Amino acid sequence: MGHIMQVKLLGVRGTLPVHGPEFARFGGATSCVLVRAGGETILFDAGTGLSGRAWRDFFPEKHGTLLITHAHVDHLMGLPVFPLLFDPTARCDIYLKTREGRTGREQIEALMSPPLWPIRTDSLKAAVDIRNVPDAFSVGPVAVEAMESRHPGGSTIYKITCGGVSLVYATDYEPESDAPDDFCAFAEGCTLLLLDAQYTRSEYERNRGFGHSTIPRSAAIARRCGAEQALLIHHDPTRTDRQLLALEATVRAQHPNVRFGRGGEEVFL
Repeated sequence: MGHIMQVKLLGVRGTLPVHGPEFARFGGATSCVLVRAGGETILFDAGTGLSGRAWRDFFPEKHGTLLITHAHVDHLMGLPVFPLLFDPTARCDIYLKTREGRTGREQIEALMSPPLWPIRTDSLKAAVDIRNVPDAFSVGPVAVEAMESRHPGGSTIYKITCGGVSLVYATDYEPESDAPDDFCAFAEGCTLLLLDAQYTRSEYERNRGFGHSTIPRSAAIARRCGAEQALLIHHDPTRTDRQLLALEATVRAQHPNVRFGRGGEEVFL
């Protein structure tokens, strides 16, 4: 039996991109995850992981769907240079929830407009459809569900399901406990959980309310919701490979099905 989903982590760094040899193993690109399932290409977020040429291998039909969690710049800064948007033979559906009185299109236009950026959305060559986020919808045979995250200004948590395989993408999420009822019900039994874990416990005390989880809390949530495997993402931009490896080893001693996501890695479900 073949794989139902191909998942490629294009960027797992939080807040801002970083570079240098001390970040090479886990990568320095900000949030972007690419999924191939049911003949569809789906992208979660459009951070700097969206840049580069890797996209060409995943869009043979020149059609993609972008599920954007929110318009904070680290999750959107790869969008203005996404090559698919400049191909007149391509189509792209972008889902971004209306927030603070601004539609998804208005949020993207706030970034893609002078003096912040020279190219406006009306200059894009592809057929681009920017849509609000319903609670449930489909992308071809892929079912998509959405729930609201706890994050300043709001953010969307997504779940996609195809052929009995499910993936939950929950970045920029500050859970209120080690077993949040709403999230655990949403993610229950998922095949793969991608979950924010930016802070250590001590860092969280200084950053409470910033909209991110801790490494121990996210590992506990992965166990509580029964995820078959979990990758913790949105790594703090100051965290080096050496530090991440040490923290990961501590987590895996208690939670063997939990790892830290690495930029560029692929998971087949």
